[in-house]
Amino acid sequence: MGVTRTKTVKNKHAAAPGGAKSSKHSAADGFAKSKKPKGTPPSKQVKDKGREALLQKFKNPKKKKYTDEQLGIPALNTVTPVGVVKPKGKKKGKVFADDPESMSTIMALVQAEKDGQIESKMIKQRKMEEIREARKVEAEKKEQEKKSKLEDTKNSLRKSRKRKSTGDDEDNIKDFSTAGTKATKAKGKKRVSFA
Repeated sequence: MGVTRTKTVKNKHAAAPGGAKSSKHSAADGFAKSKKPKGTPPSKQVKDKGREALLQKFKNPKKKKYTDEQLGIPALNTVTPVGVVKPKGKKKGKVFADDPESMSTIMALVQAEKDGQIESKMIKQRKMEEIREARKVEAEKKEQEKKSKLEDTKNSLRKSRKRKSTGDDEDNIKDFSTAGTKATKAKGKKRVSFA
């Protein structure tokens, strides 16, 4: 094969010698442009004012403003007595006194009520103690009665034995004397002997 020479082009952006234009090249700026659009094209849609306002609200929401009462901030330069204003977070039905005299009367009432409860407890305890004592006494009386009955029955049994034994002893002696030794043998156990 022989050597081939290539033709060097000094200005490749220049017009072709034939005068025909290339579709890739533009004569105005001297470089090639791509036909594909870069990025998304801006929307040509006209935006509503209401929608814009909504978007603005979401971007910058208004902060809620609280009053001094809601925050619990006391009014300036005023002093309120302790019992007059109900403290925040306390239960309903509590009594707050304006002055020490009314407070002392309330305390006295409460104390009297408590004393009454304590007194009633003491009275109940005393009554229960009395009932226990009465039951104890009753139990002791019953024990005494049982013991006395037992002693009476024992004594009556002893007396009846003595009465029977005085008459029986004389009869037994007579029986022994008349029967002799044979009577005792007859009354004894029978024995069997094996041869």
